[in-house]
Amino acid sequence: MPPVPPLPVEVAKEKAPLGKKEIRLNVRLTRQPDKRKLRKVRSQSMPTGTRISYPAGADILRFLQYDEEIITLPKMQSTRDFNIMLLTRDQNPPLTVNGYSNVTYELMESDLPNGAILLDSFYGTLKKDGTLSKTMLLPTERKDVFRKVQAEITPKRLRFKPVIRTNVLPDSEYHYVIRFLGKKGMTILFEIRHLEGGSRPKVVSRQTLEIPLGTPLIEINGHRFKVHTATTEFIDIERLS
Repeated sequence: MPPVPPLPVEVAKEKAPLGKKEIRLNVRLTRQPDKRKLRKVRSQSMPTGTRISYPAGADILRFLQYDEEIITLPKMQSTRDFNIMLLTRDQNPPLTVNGYSNVTYELMESDLPNGAILLDSFYGTLKKDGTLSKTMLLPTERKDVFRKVQAEITPKRLRFKPVIRTNVLPDSEYHYVIRFLGKKGMTILFEIRHLEGGSRPKVVSRQTLEIPLGTPLIEINGHRFKVHTATTEFIDIERLS
């Protein structure tokens, strides 16, 4: 039989046995779509039928209603700024990477039980609770073959969490605050603040409302109230609707 020709160099390299600290692993950018869910927020700080005394300058009713889309991205973010130093003998000085809590890191798909994230030119492995393991994966010249390298991590316990974004659905938000400003002469002063932004609201408009003292029933933004006592320092008020 004629002698079997040797394998091409590249093929022979790929089929060569793994080294002591090497691992064969298919690591790729995650293909999972963004995870989305809808949260309906409904809140009123002063229930109907309640009678409460408030000091001047206090909010007597916060009305909050909106539908919010919660989006979990295929990315991770650290809870603190960090530093990683790879403990390898073949690099002097050792490779050091600085990371920051305001930067997002790609979540990778792999056969690892708890996933991996892309950190500079290597991959970090995660524990079940999102804590970064001391074992890093360095790519080698061989496809899907990585070298396990231990690292020194500062701070020692560094956790990564999924990146979550929120988006308030248009026309679903109805958010305002009614504040008691005080009493001026024979007039009770209220302020209505309209807000937008869901869980991170910003004031978009303000309106001052003047109610004559002694008015038996008052209506503010569609809500009916009965004022029992009003002074420059406090108001005793009951919400009827």
